[in-house]
Amino acid sequence: MKNLLKAKKGITLISLVITIILLIILAGIGINLSLGENGLFNKAKYAKNKYLNAQRQEEEGLNELYEELGLIGELSENTKETEAGKIVRMPNTWETILPRYVSDKDGSEVVPSKKVASVYAVSAGNGNTIPVPLGFYYVGGTIESGVVISDNKEDQNKYAGKEDVSKELKGNQFVWIPCTINEYNKIDWGKESAKWPLETNTIEYMQIEKYSGFYIGRYEAGVATLNKETNEFENSVTFNENASLYEAVTVQTGIDNWGWQNYNFTARKEGASVITGTNKTIGNITVKADSIPYYHSDYYTAVEMSERLYSKHSYVKSTLVTGTMWDMMMKYMQKQGTDVTSSNLGNYSDTTLEDCTGWYCQVDGTGNTKQWQENTTKNNKSGATYTILTTGATEQVKKNNIYDVSGNVSEWTNENSYMNNMNYGMNSIYNSYIIRGGNFRETAKAVPPCFRACDSAISNSTTIGFRAALYIK
Repeated sequence: MKNLLKAKKGITLISLVITIILLIILAGIGINLSLGENGLFNKAKYAKNKYLNAQRQEEEGLNELYEELGLIGELSENTKETEAGKIVRMPNTWETILPRYVSDKDGSEVVPSKKVASVYAVSAGNGNTIPVPLGFYYVGGTIESGVVISDNKEDQNKYAGKEDVSKELKGNQFVWIPCTINEYNKIDWGKESAKWPLETNTIEYMQIEKYSGFYIGRYEAGVATLNKETNEFENSVTFNENASLYEAVTVQTGIDNWGWQNYNFTARKEGASVITGTNKTIGNITVKADSIPYYHSDYYTAVEMSERLYSKHSYVKSTLVTGTMWDMMMKYMQKQGTDVTSSNLGNYSDTTLEDCTGWYCQVDGTGNTKQWQENTTKNNKSGATYTILTTGATEQVKKNNIYDVSGNVSEWTNENSYMNNMNYGMNSIYNSYIIRGGNFRETAKAVPPCFRACDSAISNSTTIGFRAALYIK
């Protein structure tokens, strides 16, 4: 019995020793993980330093932009006497406060809090202040006539204080649509061939609450722009095997029929069942005058190409126009005296447009297109059944410094349509989305600027294009 007790005590002591040794080993491993070269504390310190460096780099970059724009120092208040185009003091609501950082080790490393912004304030005349995103420049226009901004510094203040802003500019252009958060809602204009949800996506409210407005593309999205010095089009977007809409007819006959799909001109893989995929396009859309519009776009392409335009920009992102944005644009034009329920604001089949200085492409009754050619007759018909025009081809289609909000090509919006729209003959397998305005195939009376239609998301007919908008980060 004594021997058995000694054996049990021996086993217990050995187990205890082993347990202690294991605990010491585990403790050593834990200490090494925490304090070693690649330990948690060092990793945390590295992450903190990386954050601080990134914050400093961002502040240095902002300071350079602020200095370039003359934002360093005290800026004056905007008054009715302040000249249009002058940079003025920003409202406090347009600024964001970067948090103060104090090192939790000894308090010696301090990063003070600082006000920063993605915009700077510019006077639009008569005491009106607009937010201009960093990297963009005020061109001209007033709140009533339409304020235009550009992403090219050479366009800055070119038409400052003038109501009418010429299309003779170098950069991509956007127009300010002022609206309050209380009025930022969808509107039923009583002109539609589709049903749509009345709710506005709440993510849109943030920008309206902060800035009381938004920017919308001055022109339909383009794929090639005329170089007036050489009188040749320069492609900004090319497609599969370098095909372009400018040379579409010569590259492949019959690709422009509006009644069937052609995936050479969509940003998706071939196949009607594919809604996403490798983008075959190279380059970005333009928002400029004298551009061939991005016709033959399906909904997914419109979304992707709109977002791609400023995907690498630090202070804005570009999006496809939403249903509420379009309605607010219509309301803004209506306030300035335009009847958007019946007006001709574009290239329709029953409209003669005078002084057309742009180029045109003839389209026959079955949708076949001919070569793009210069409009020497200054009349958009030129003997064709239908005609597509380059963007901003005539001042006749400009309202509030915005061109072609109806006619030429209909435009996709980022607005869902109800499934019962399938009664209009669309393929019930796919989602459907709302299209706004008319196109070159319609009549001005039947399809006014406020009109809502719908189509399957995969549809990419000759008559459909799109327009981008800016969202300030």
